[in-house]
Formats: sequence, C-alpha cells, structure tokens
Amino acid sequence: MIVPKGAVTRLAFKHQAHVDVGSLSAASFIASSLSQAVVAAMEQPYRPLSTDTARLQEEARQLQAGMLGFDGLLALCWSYGIPVIPLPNLPVGVRKMDGAALQVGDRPVIVLAKKKSSRAWLSFILAHEMGHIVKGHLQPGSSIVDISLQETAEYSTESLDDSEEAEADAFALEILGGSHVDQKIATWSRDADPVELAVNARAASSAHGIEAGHFILRQAFNTKRWADAVLALRFLSEDLNPQEALLGHLKQNLKLDLIADDLQDLVSQVTGWDKAA
Repeated sequence: MIVPKGAVTRLAFKHQAHVDVGSLSAASFIASSLSQAVVAAMEQPYRPLSTDTARLQEEARQLQAGMLGFDGLLALCWSYGIPVIPLPNLPVGVRKMDGAALQVGDRPVIVLAKKKSSRAWLSFILAHEMGHIVKGHLQPGSSIVDISLQETAEYSTESLDDSEEAEADAFALEILGGSHVDQKIATWSRDADPVELAVNARAASSAHGIEAGHFILRQAFNTKRWADAVLALRFLSEDLNPQEALLGHLKQNLKLDLIADDLQDLVSQVTGWDKAA
C-alpha cells in the first residue's frame, strides 16, 4: 500500500465485519492530511482529557447551559485543544468511515464523517471517539477508524471481541447519562410507538438535562427497535442539523488563513467550511 508522505501509517479499523478495509484507505488518508493541516494551524494548546467521566460530563453541561448534548461535547473537545473535524463531503466513490480518532504529534484529533441528520447519533459517535482518547488507545502516529456505528441489530461491539471498542462504547454511554438514562427508559413501554417515544424522550430530557434524542437511542439499544427510533428522532426538531453545530465550532476555533495555502481548498471543500454560519 502506498502511504502519502506524512500520513498516519498505523490504522486500526473497527466494526469491520464483512468490510474490505482497503476501501477505507482513501478516506483515511484524506482524514489524516486534513488532521495534520488543522493541527498545524491551531492556536489553542492541547491538554489531556480528564479520566474522570463525571467531571467531563459536568464540564460539557456548563458549556451547554446545563444541558448534556452534542454542542457541549463539541465545545468540551475544542476547549481541551482537540479539534473535531467534520468530513461530510468526500469525493464521489470514496467510501467513508463513521468516525475516527487520530494522533497527530502529541495531539489527538477526532473526525466525524457520518452524514447524519441526528445530533444524538453524532453525539454517540463523538463520545465514542473521545473514549478512545481518554482510555489511552491512541499511540503516536496511529489512528482508530470506526467504520460503522449505526442502527443495526448487531450494534457496536456486540458482534466483536474487541476490548478497546467495548471500553469506548462504555465511556460514550456513561458520559451521555449512564445509569440515569437506563433507569428512566426502564419505565417506558417496550411497545411504545414513535410518537410516544418522542413524547417520553422530551419529558425525560426536561427532567434530567440530557438531550432527548439520546434517550431514544438508548431505548433502541435495548429493544433493537431501530426503525421506530429513527422515526421518533424525526419528531424532535431539537435533534436536527448537527452539521451546523460542527461547522460552527470549526469556524469559531480555527482560522482558515493559518492553514497552508495548498491545503486550504481541501479543508474548505471536504468540511463544508463555506457553508458554516
């Protein structure tokens, strides 16, 4: 395999059942080049994330006016000097991953490539990649590429013997509410229709200060009713348009003119920079 100069060379592909990892190489190298360009232009110093999940959760709440959700997690990562780079616009025919955690020098980078209309879905992917960082899974010059974190019967690590993925999943579920969410959804009817799920989730969000979409996803995790969960999320207007949040944080924390001239077009095109508010 030909590796571009400066690209991250040690790739660990996760959630890869029946997937040809070679098909992810192009996306991985683009993510690597993009990450290096962004890191080189960052003014915010890096400091390691705390290993105390409760502390990180509280910090994320403070950054989102007391609510635990996507914007708070994004702001948290950027505040620690960990860029979260959207990668929605890869060239046609390039297969992309859902997310990735990369190590560029001494700084971790998170890439979110999943083009999903749900903040709750991207919150889980973001929290999962944060888990890889917090748990020490990254090494210098390495990356972990999560190919498929999606709504299937075999969700996440259920079909895999991979301790790192199990740790990252456990971290994501804990930082996104942990037992508080589990206890709440345990009181819901397992046969609730999508409208009832959305109503229940909004009530739970108000009571616990956790974005409503995550309650729906956690319910689907337990019941495997993914189709109903997808429909229920569509009733939550507050769960829509995560790309706007991703791009907004990117523009707020990164000066495009600090990126090398020959890479500015790449950053602008694949992240959707020009569409950012």
